[in-house]
Amino acid sequence: MNHFISAFVLRCFFAILLLSTAWLLPATVSTASAGERCFGASGQGCGGWTVGEMPRMAFCGNIANSGLAVCAVSGGSMTHDPCCADNPRGKQCGGSPENAQCTSQWDRAVRRAVWFYQWTRLIDTRRVNNTPVVERSLYCAKKDSGIHKNDAEFCCSRQSREGNGWERIGRPSLNVCK
Repeated sequence: MNHFISAFVLRCFFAILLLSTAWLLPATVSTASAGERCFGASGQGCGGWTVGEMPRMAFCGNIANSGLAVCAVSGGSMTHDPCCADNPRGKQCGGSPENAQCTSQWDRAVRRAVWFYQWTRLIDTRRVNNTPVVERSLYCAKKDSGIHKNDAEFCCSRQSREGNGWERIGRPSLNVCK
């Protein structure tokens, strides 16, 4: 029961964050590229402020004075960031003018966020990724993480099971990583 309550509270937090900050998206998106922090997490970078830039929106809760954050991750975020690194003018990648590349990855990321098919990982916000590839071992969904049924490849084990009745309340396409 505690797992259900904590998962529900986390989902509510991310829903409120998504809805209350959605109006910021067009103004704050910048190109995902090599040299980015939190590359693969939902949102832009690790969030927060960067000198000389607009505030960044990300689904990360920074832990004060630690250099760590608890970040939401999904199959959509793990595919959209690399797509943007390869296609800086893709959908919501920050380049201008924007083209249709990365649209399916963006749509997947949004659907995963709206339906709460995300998991959390503790991320070192000081770590810089100098490649256009998500560091899978740092962002994959751990055992017992809830994922979309089409995202088993993002489980650390690359395997999942169908969620049971109680787990799937509100998330009908839920699978759970093994």
